[in-house]
Amino acid sequence: MDTKRPAVITIAAILLIVLSLFVAGLGIASQYGLLRGGFGSRQFVAGQFRNRNFTPPNGIPFNGFPNNQNNQGTTPNFSPNRQFGSGISRLFRLIRPITLGFDITMLILSVVAAIGLFKSKRWGAIMAIVLAVLFILFAIPGMLRIFSAVVLIENVVRILLAIAVIVLLLLPVSRKSYLPAPENTDLSAS
Repeated sequence: MDTKRPAVITIAAILLIVLSLFVAGLGIASQYGLLRGGFGSRQFVAGQFRNRNFTPPNGIPFNGFPNNQNNQGTTPNFSPNRQFGSGISRLFRLIRPITLGFDITMLILSVVAAIGLFKSKRWGAIMAIVLAVLFILFAIPGMLRIFSAVVLIENVVRILLAIAVIVLLLLPVSRKSYLPAPENTDLSAS
C-alpha cells in the first residue's frame, strides 16, 4: 500500500462528507423544524378574512352578498375537512423518528467511510461507494415528484456529488493506492 495518499481520494472523502451533511443535515434540520417556509407552513388567523369589502371598477360597493345582506364574513367558523389527511399525517408522524434515525445513521457511516478513505483503507472506499449509490437511489424519487425549482436543484446536487465520489474512487490512481503492497521475495534463495 502506498504511504502517500492520492489527492483524488482526499477530494472524494471531502465530497462524501459534504454530501452526507447536505442530505442528512437537511433531513435533520427539517425534522426539528429549522426549515420552515413556503406555503405549507402558512397559518391563517381566525377571522382574518372577515369584512373584506371592496369596490369593483364600476364604483358600486359590494360586500359579497346579494340584496345588501350584512354578514360578518363568508365563512365565520371555517375549519377545513381534515378527515382525509389525518391518516396520512399520522403515518408521517410514525415515520418521522425512523427517517431521523436513518439520517443520523447515514451521517455517521459517511464519517466512518471518510476516515477510512483518509487512512487509505480499502473498506473505506467500498463503504463510500455504497453510500454514494444509496444517496443516488434516495434522490431518484425526489426527481420524480418535482414541486419546485429548489427541490429539483437539491436533487441534482445530491446526484452530482454522489457521482463525483464514485468516479473519483474508481479512477486508476485511487484504485492503485488500495492494492496490496508487493511482497519482497528473494528468488535467489531457492
